[in-house]
Amino acid sequence: MSGTTGKRWLVAGLGALVLLVAVGLILWLVVFRDTATEVAGEEVGGSTLVTGGGQPGDFGLYRYATTGYETTDALAGSRHDYPAETFITIQPGGCGTLVRWQALEERWDEWDYCPDGSLAGRRTFHEWFQIANLDLWACSPPVPTRGEPGAELTGACAREETGNATAAQDSLRFEVIGYENLTVAAAAVETLHVRLTGTGTGGTESIRTYDTWLLPGTYLIVRQTLELTSNTQSRVGLVHAEEQYEISLISLQPGS
Repeated sequence: MSGTTGKRWLVAGLGALVLLVAVGLILWLVVFRDTATEVAGEEVGGSTLVTGGGQPGDFGLYRYATTGYETTDALAGSRHDYPAETFITIQPGGCGTLVRWQALEERWDEWDYCPDGSLAGRRTFHEWFQIANLDLWACSPPVPTRGEPGAELTGACAREETGNATAAQDSLRFEVIGYENLTVAAAAVETLHVRLTGTGTGGTESIRTYDTWLLPGTYLIVRQTLELTSNTQSRVGLVHAEEQYEISLISLQPGS
């Protein structure tokens, strides 16, 4: 083989390698492309949204000023920053009332409350790199969440085995901190401050702390903060995730 021919083969080989790497990169970006999609208020609940009498805590859609994010180190890692406004719906269903926080198309939580305020279960949804993950948690018996200031309430929920999710346990501890005044739309509002500490064991080791300020006698969240860290064993190894947010009610009236 002459030197010129060898150089041509070398150039061709390098060109093929560059093309292969480029195709691989494009496939990676397409297959594992991650998104964080904002949701418009009119899209939350859609035509099936049940509305009540329009009083604070009635069925309907509520808007929240929001700061926060979630992160994962899976694959190349990614972060979802939450939009300046997110939404909560209060709807009939489940054991009695379903409270759902919608941050993004790729991120929402739903809590299932019984008429006495106890938690019957919850659903948590995350989507990373176009891979959806819905966790279903059942609390049997339902976990009490309400009480007088100073009360401490405990219970546990179990995650159903769905898809790649293995059985897991979530230990819950509610502390009723007390009554506190917050401001909503320039008006002073009395709220009940409740702190939830959740510890997850099983396929996912996690700890999270919710501080929630509720409109007394309702399921309406006036303010809520969350700090969460988790580690999950997966087919690609140990995956670490974090989430932090703060939401504050913009108006006491649903739909406003």
